[in-house]
Amino acid sequence: MLARLAHFVRRSIARKLTLTLVGFVAVTTLLGGLFLSRALDRFAVETLEARLASTGRLLHDGARGLLLRRAPPEEVRAWVVQAARPTETRVTLIAPTGRVLGDSEVGVDDLARVENHAGRPEVREALEGRAGRDLRTSATLQAPLLYVALPVHDAGRVIGVLRLALPLSVVMASREAVHRVMLASGLVALAAALAIGLFVARRVTRPIVDMQDIARRMSAGDFTARAPVRSPDEIGTLGRALNAMTARLRGEIQDLQQEQAKATAILDGMVEGVIAVDGRDAILLMNERARTILGLGAARPEGRPFLEIVRNVNLHEILRAVRGAGEAGMSRHELRLAAPTDRRLQVNAVPLRLAGDEVGAVMVLHDVTELRRLEQVRTEFVANVSHELRTPLTAIHGYLETLLGGALEERDNARRFLEIVFRHTERLGRLLDDLTDLSNIELGRVALRLEPVAGDEVGAVMVLHDVTEWRRLEQVRTEFVANVSHELRTPLTSIHGYLETLLGGALEERDNARRFLEIVFRHTERLGRLLDDLTDLSNIELGRVALRLEPVRLDEVVDSVLAIIAPRAESGRVALAADLPAGLPAVSGDRDRLAQILINLVDNAVKYTPEGGRVTVSARPAADGRVEVAVADTGVGIPPADLPRITERFYRVDKARSRELGGTGLGLAIVKHLVLAHAGELAIESTPGRGTTVRVTLPPAAPQ
Repeated sequence: MLARLAHFVRRSIARKLTLTLVGFVAVTTLLGGLFLSRALDRFAVETLEARLASTGRLLHDGARGLLLRRAPPEEVRAWVVQAARPTETRVTLIAPTGRVLGDSEVGVDDLARVENHAGRPEVREALEGRAGRDLRTSATLQAPLLYVALPVHDAGRVIGVLRLALPLSVVMASREAVHRVMLASGLVALAAALAIGLFVARRVTRPIVDMQDIARRMSAGDFTARAPVRSPDEIGTLGRALNAMTARLRGEIQDLQQEQAKATAILDGMVEGVIAVDGRDAILLMNERARTILGLGAARPEGRPFLEIVRNVNLHEILRAVRGAGEAGMSRHELRLAAPTDRRLQVNAVPLRLAGDEVGAVMVLHDVTELRRLEQVRTEFVANVSHELRTPLTAIHGYLETLLGGALEERDNARRFLEIVFRHTERLGRLLDDLTDLSNIELGRVALRLEPVAGDEVGAVMVLHDVTEWRRLEQVRTEFVANVSHELRTPLTSIHGYLETLLGGALEERDNARRFLEIVFRHTERLGRLLDDLTDLSNIELGRVALRLEPVRLDEVVDSVLAIIAPRAESGRVALAADLPAGLPAVSGDRDRLAQILINLVDNAVKYTPEGGRVTVSARPAADGRVEVAVADTGVGIPPADLPRITERFYRVDKARSRELGGTGLGLAIVKHLVLAHAGELAIESTPGRGTTVRVTLPPAAPQ
């Protein structure tokens, strides 16, 4: 019941105000009544005390005479009765010993049964020479009495006690009358307080109720209502503030709606799909591109569960992973989406901090299908070019070996072989011409004469799509074509020239003919190495190279590599050294491919280190458990501007020196891709004139 009443009161400010006022009046009336009652009681008792004391002083001399002459009980009885009659009090005369000598309410025969009064509080004080008083129920009369005891003096000594008592029935009657008046007054005050409280509460809360209605309308989106301002007090100030807030909110919401419309238009115009999800896996936002990628149609899925809308396990795992990783959980993934169409998606995901501890996620879906197709085209192009060049080059190489093996002595066969080789070089030349033309066209180096076409006036719609990466890949592909053509053109031109010379008559000069054929043979070997490197790089990029991962001891690989490179180093007077600590952990890798990596790095270091220089191969455990292998030389170094591009295909710092040393320009590109295939890292540091250090970090072998 009390709980219901409390709930009823709490639901209304008017009830609270009314109850507060009524309660205040009730408590004030009660406390005032109690105080007044106690004050009246005290006043009445004090008045009676004064009356009894005055009566006692009037009776003092008569009582002293009775005590001095030791009057008999009958005389004392007659005196106290006579003294009590006009004042309606009870009069008692007491000896110094506490024995009652006479009492107006007790007969002479009953005095013997009255107990000694020496221990009564008022009597005790009177025997000590002071006026005593006490308020208690009489043991004799069984009624509440007010006692006043006065000492009876003679010659400065107390010879007895005169005690007067008055029943409190008179005081009680007066107090009950006062209480009735006070109760009636309190009820009237409560009724008045209730009426005033209701009036004031309604007057005070009416504007608040109006404001409550306005706030409810505002929460529903209606910002046209205004609060009435009826007074200049705090409620009026609150009404004005509410009106100002309503106007400001109306403007801010309009601005927010405009911004939201802009954001929606921007998001829907993006070429990337954007998905935002809250901590309960409900979709907060999904733009049009994301809906298109996922094949969801035009219906907006905001507010619906992510699991219900997006039926892709990989995206769900990305969402859980990035949300569980906290603020540092930014991640990038690439996955294949089979439905509704076959796509390759690059997904960037970051956690989204919401209210409280709730963590959602934002995922950006970038369709890289065309990007990966271009990469595939480029790598397949390498394989196709290598295949097309391999057939005539193999034939040329075979005929040259035949000629150098003795067929040069047979004039007719030698000429016929040279004519066949010449035709193969012409075929290679035509292929390179076609590759060069294709490269020039794609690079925009072919000027076209464009003429205006008449027509109606046409406006335009512009969609800005960042195709930097696509164009970069296309540029890499076309530049690669140009580089391949250029790298093949140089030895092929030389081969073609020597063959023309031989067919033009130099075949008759035995020594020159052999020397020319040996030069042509070396050029074909260089072309073969170039095609081998191109094929190897293409296979690595296409994933056609299967790594046989096993625990590999680097000291064994380094020893075998140094043994292979040692003859070249000795011919160039370059010192080779190995610095591998004992107990070096084994790495996880393909032994042959790791040897290929180190052969490329050490061979490059020897090529570009002058006489008297030094090449050192070292290894050490890294802090994260991996193993770092370093190839350091004291060679010419690499300029800082060339370092970022040093691992690109056909990129050379010193092109003439590289070709002179037989380099293809693909060694470091192969090294980079092989290191990445081993889940390793490649870093190059160099100072021009002081040398270069190439660091390869490899994962450790799994414990056996």
